[in-house]
Amino acid sequence: MDYPKLRPVEALPTRDDMICLRDPEGFSDKLLLIPRPLFYVVSLFDGKHSVLDIQAAYTRMYGQLLFSDKVREIIEQLDGALFLESERFRLARTQAVEGFRSAALREATHAGLSYEAGSAELESRLAALFSDQEGAGLPDTEHPSGRLRALIAPHIDLRRGGRCFASSYAELARECRARTFVVLGIAHVPTRHPFALTAKDFRTPLGTVATDKQFLESLTARCRTDFYEDEYCHRSEHSVEFQTLFLQYLYGKEERLRIVPILCSLPPGLYLGASVSEHSEIEEFVQALRATLEERGPEVCCIGAVDLSHIGRRFGQNVEMSQELLKQTEVEDRGMIDTILKLDAEAFFRGIQQEQDRRNVCGVPAIYTLLRVTDAAEGKLLRYEQAVDPATQSMVSFMACAFYGGDRVLGR
Repeated sequence: MDYPKLRPVEALPTRDDMICLRDPEGFSDKLLLIPRPLFYVVSLFDGKHSVLDIQAAYTRMYGQLLFSDKVREIIEQLDGALFLESERFRLARTQAVEGFRSAALREATHAGLSYEAGSAELESRLAALFSDQEGAGLPDTEHPSGRLRALIAPHIDLRRGGRCFASSYAELARECRARTFVVLGIAHVPTRHPFALTAKDFRTPLGTVATDKQFLESLTARCRTDFYEDEYCHRSEHSVEFQTLFLQYLYGKEERLRIVPILCSLPPGLYLGASVSEHSEIEEFVQALRATLEERGPEVCCIGAVDLSHIGRRFGQNVEMSQELLKQTEVEDRGMIDTILKLDAEAFFRGIQQEQDRRNVCGVPAIYTLLRVTDAAEGKLLRYEQAVDPATQSMVSFMACAFYGGDRVLGR
């Protein structure tokens, strides 16, 4: 391989000035720890630099020779880990995609990693999140008011976001009568289309939740585009999986519990000023989803599975975490949240464009979609939090938010 090309892998700073490479798409389960000089070499694997070009660039940068055998050894290690665009990767990708498409279920991929793999242990963990001294209180599903139309919950891991999850789902239990939930998650990997569907049932340690096949059939009948084309990205995506756990905890004994798993993404160019409402596939899907929700009425509730700002070195920003930075981010987040609570999708997205998404708000596609399709009249912030990681000088913010019904026309 004379012109190696790296796939879109994540590079995360770790201790001892090392960089961790991982595959966010889940085709590879390898984690590679590399020192910064080697990371510089890997950064040149763009399909345009030859092995000789890479050697010359390294010598200019570090004043030392880098032999071609060493470069080819690095290429072979990365290719073996499926981190390069190569015939080996293309074959592995085809096998993985076909395997997922033929699977009967979408299996839990974060059990034992982000939460307990045993059902009893997981139920205890979820119960503790609600009964925590600073928690939302035990959920009451017996006499819901029926006022709730939509919900926003985090998708950060349960260890950091658990109480915020509990705030969202305690409100769902108190205020929502629906048992079909359209879960708008985030595609954290590149996709060909702005939305990705799957009809697979989801299995977790708490059992299996069926997807609402009838809803999906009605939705796709209104679409020209095949939004199942990116189905594979559901395989390892956590944003829907985490919501499924809480829905099972609340309603797992009810046979009519259903989910509609949707992963959302936006083309990067839209953040630079293009009109999101003029993007043909986004508008096609939003109109179809809105019509399907209107058809089903209050028996369906939307859940946005989103986090907010991602600040710091882990996200490519050379900053130091400080109280001033955290406070400024909170001020900006709360300004954005105020717009979300007004259910103004276009104003929300214009705000993201105006700042060119410098806070890395990863929930933008799902929030925008939820605001476009939700039949609600008012919103309420239930909880706001920031999770700081001193080791990587990074922070993620997230919230719990609820939207309540009225006679508002869909999508306004």
